[in-house]
Amino acid sequence: MLGYIVPDKPELKVKEYELYSGYYCGICKSIGRRYGQLPRMVLNYDAVFLALIVSCFDEKEERVEAERCIAHPLKKRKVVYNQDALDYAADIILFLAYYKLKDDLADEHAVRGAAGVFLLKNSFRKWMKLHEKKGILMEKNLRDLAQLESENCRSMDRAAEPFAKLMEAVCVPEWLEGTTAEEPLKHIGYHMGKWIYFIDAWDDLEDDFARKEYNPLLSRFEFSADRETVGQFRTRIKERVEYNLFSCLGKIAEAWTELDREKNKGLIDNIVYFGLMKKTEAVLKKGNITDAESV
Repeated sequence: MLGYIVPDKPELKVKEYELYSGYYCGICKSIGRRYGQLPRMVLNYDAVFLALIVSCFDEKEERVEAERCIAHPLKKRKVVYNQDALDYAADIILFLAYYKLKDDLADEHAVRGAAGVFLLKNSFRKWMKLHEKKGILMEKNLRDLAQLESENCRSMDRAAEPFAKLMEAVCVPEWLEGTTAEEPLKHIGYHMGKWIYFIDAWDDLEDDFARKEYNPLLSRFEFSADRETVGQFRTRIKERVEYNLFSCLGKIAEAWTELDREKNKGLIDNIVYFGLMKKTEAVLKKGNITDAESV
């Protein structure tokens, strides 16, 4: 996960925003308590959405404390405790960060990747003991993804499938497997995975082209620098990409409606119906060019 899953803050009530921030701080505290201080650097806001979704099925009332921390030493911030979902989201974000750093180690970011892998290695071993079955499945999905990318896969759907399946697994913690919640949660994860994969591909077009790295859009729509600029390429394919992104958002909304949970409903409604839409619109604007430039 790459930090795309965020709420539309202006639409949140004050209490909702405080709870959202409390979940973020709770995940951060969970990482520090169980893995040490250094791994806390990998946290991003995608983990909050996962914690909110999973915690919908935890009947315990959140314990909320006002605390200071190293990042915010002057002002106390609300921190959510006693939710299993917080520990689960913390574990997932660590797993994904570890493999992102391993990926960096394999390309031009070797120094950063080597340092990150070294720092997180013990945390990853502890993680695998806690989630061995899920870890094996997620590792397979990441290997499949790397294989398709190495083959310069020209199908967007095929290229996105391993990450979609990884996110499908991520959204169902072990204690919800086999329950009525499993299928809707899988659908949320699967389509969220596709949305993240596609929106990240659009976001990174220029960088991927410059570094000669695989990008499913460059491959599928046959970009050629001899025929067009990256800006012109964006204009040519934008409608197709937009259709795929909004289709994914529609499927996520359908699955969330099917779950029909009241806990955290205001926050999750905001993210699903407003935050993801605004993020999609904002990223799609990237690289827009004028009509004169597209001639």
